[in-house]
Amino acid sequence: MGKPKSRGNGQGTAYKRKGQTTWTAEVVVGWRLPKDDAKPPIPIKKTRGGFVYKKDALKYCDELLKDKPTKKKISLQGVYEEWEEKYAPRIVKSTMAGYKSAYMHFSNLHQSMIDTITAQDLQDCMDACTAGKRTHQQMKVVAGLLWGYAFDCKYVDRKITDNLYTGKGKSTPWEPIDDQEVEIIRQAIGKEQYADYVYALCYLGFRPGEFLALKKSDLHTENGITYLQGGSKTEAGIGRKVPVPQAIIGIIRNRLNVVGTDYLFPHYTTNRKGEFTGYKKMRDQYCRESVFKPMMARLGIAEGKVPYGARHTYSDKLKDAVGDDKTKAAIFGHTDYEFTKKRYQSTNLEEIKAVGDSIK
Repeated sequence: MGKPKSRGNGQGTAYKRKGQTTWTAEVVVGWRLPKDDAKPPIPIKKTRGGFVYKKDALKYCDELLKDKPTKKKISLQGVYEEWEEKYAPRIVKSTMAGYKSAYMHFSNLHQSMIDTITAQDLQDCMDACTAGKRTHQQMKVVAGLLWGYAFDCKYVDRKITDNLYTGKGKSTPWEPIDDQEVEIIRQAIGKEQYADYVYALCYLGFRPGEFLALKKSDLHTENGITYLQGGSKTEAGIGRKVPVPQAIIGIIRNRLNVVGTDYLFPHYTTNRKGEFTGYKKMRDQYCRESVFKPMMARLGIAEGKVPYGARHTYSDKLKDAVGDDKTKAAIFGHTDYEFTKKRYQSTNLEEIKAVGDSIK
């Protein structure tokens, strides 16, 4: 095939196919993603051949372009809202909450038309974000999902997120809150408003979002065995039964006596004067940034700890607890938990109680 003769960008070309004497008009009307994401988008073309003269082929490009779909002008916020409506039902709430939190770091671009946003614009937002590498990685994931959706909807002509830079170094795993720090938190109960929350989190192993979603109705007692039923994230984590260790049974009972909320661990709300106004569900980000980190600083606990670290604290406690590995895996709620590689969840309450009773 001969080299296409081009004119203005996006206006079409004319060329002679190999072995032919007539001219072919060609225009690009869209793009599609290849099966291999590492390869560039593939143009979608419309052609018409049989023109004796080049000028006639070029003139016909205008006719071919009349059928080109008109690109909808839509902001990044508009794309996010469309994508969220379609995507949210497919995943658990905690994962969607993580995506939304990462998306908020692109707030400077929310009202910009998505087809005018460049890779550098996205990178500038990521560079301005002072959160850790995990957040930057999540920002790249969300940007990729949004541009993939926008590309499928023909809001943009190409994806621009593949080469976003998430920062140097490896992701740092969440450090557990060690035994000494757990004791410091225990001693702060009654002095720090939410110290009992963090202490209980270390003895239950729920993810922070799962923990904050627990309601009074999730507490059950059967045949003398007290457990909380909740969880999400994975199939193994949904609705799992977690024994309440003796160390926090008093905290849980006190939480049941709090009037005015169905949540076990709610957010205490106040007005501008600092006066208590009621309760609402505490959000992950508020718990991490406005409760946990300031309290850890006041207690002199090492900087860099996050609420999720309490789940690793619980994992360490499970290692030393009595009971079989399958039961521990069921309590922890993770199909790939280090104690077992088998997908199995025990529902034997006696076994669950034995684990809970031995957690220290």
